[in-house]
Amino acid sequence: MIKTHFVSRPLILAGGALITLGTALVILCAPSTVWAESGATLPEYQPGMTFVYSNGSWETVEAVEGDKVIWRNHRNRLSTGSRDFSLRRQQWETGKRRGTRLHRPPSAWFGPTPPVSLWPLAIGNQARHIETGRWQEKGGGWRTYTAQWRSEVEGRERIRTLAGEFDTYRIVSRRYSTGRVYGRGPRLRERRTWYYAPAVGHYVRLVKDYRGRKASRSIDLVSVLPPVDRLQAKLKAVIDANFQTALEKKRSGQKLGWKLPRQAASGMTRPTATFRVAEKRYCRHYVQELRFGKRNHTYYGLACRDQIGRWQIPGLYYRPPACRIGPT
Repeated sequence: MIKTHFVSRPLILAGGALITLGTALVILCAPSTVWAESGATLPEYQPGMTFVYSNGSWETVEAVEGDKVIWRNHRNRLSTGSRDFSLRRQQWETGKRRGTRLHRPPSAWFGPTPPVSLWPLAIGNQARHIETGRWQEKGGGWRTYTAQWRSEVEGRERIRTLAGEFDTYRIVSRRYSTGRVYGRGPRLRERRTWYYAPAVGHYVRLVKDYRGRKASRSIDLVSVLPPVDRLQAKLKAVIDANFQTALEKKRSGQKLGWKLPRQAASGMTRPTATFRVAEKRYCRHYVQELRFGKRNHTYYGLACRDQIGRWQIPGLYYRPPACRIGPT
């Protein structure tokens, strides 16, 4: 049975995110856990991990090849990019378009060439790069473009998101047009702000500001799902049972563990906050840990109880079957 307690200050969530998920949350218990930072090196992604977002989309890591990550999204479309998410995907496709991008350092007239990447992160780090790309509509010809990007780690900020409350680095990238049009210099075309949480190993919020050319957008991370689809059926069943029982019966802050010595596997689920939705159902923030041998992985997220009493990830209505990607 879920136990809740009232708090005197409300939890402010990302604007518009709750409407996208289709539920309105009434806060009963604000997150109280302070997450320890694990470092600010490049994110480490595992094949099979799924990242669920507040706009109803999600992406699964299909393969990791050095610095390259192959993603499959909720529309079953593939894209390939660097572990540095501030660099846009080098290969991408949608239902109507496909394209490629290259990133290179700008030419330096004086002094050293500026770095392309901000990593490892530190406040004040700056990077510059030139993005050249091409894309085509289905059945149409190829079009090309060039843009300048200027990025900076502007500071640290603790924010509350749909996935929980995290210490983050605030990374800002600005895209400028290139060349001169009627004597004018480069123009600011877009500003992207990532809030990267080292504890999660991914950004927990992304804000895109298109400078009035079209509506700005903001999305939150909702949950990070472990790569359970690639595990044995018995192990998957144990992990799911632990997850369901912990969210149903444990108070916020209490953990429920499990262990399978023969498989050298163990883990736990710990609810960290409780919410009530408009339909009088409940949602909870949680932390999930999985250990296989000497490797330990932590996953954060939000789950809500459905009409039959099971805890599900909001917005995750359909997951495409796992696919194996060959060499590219």
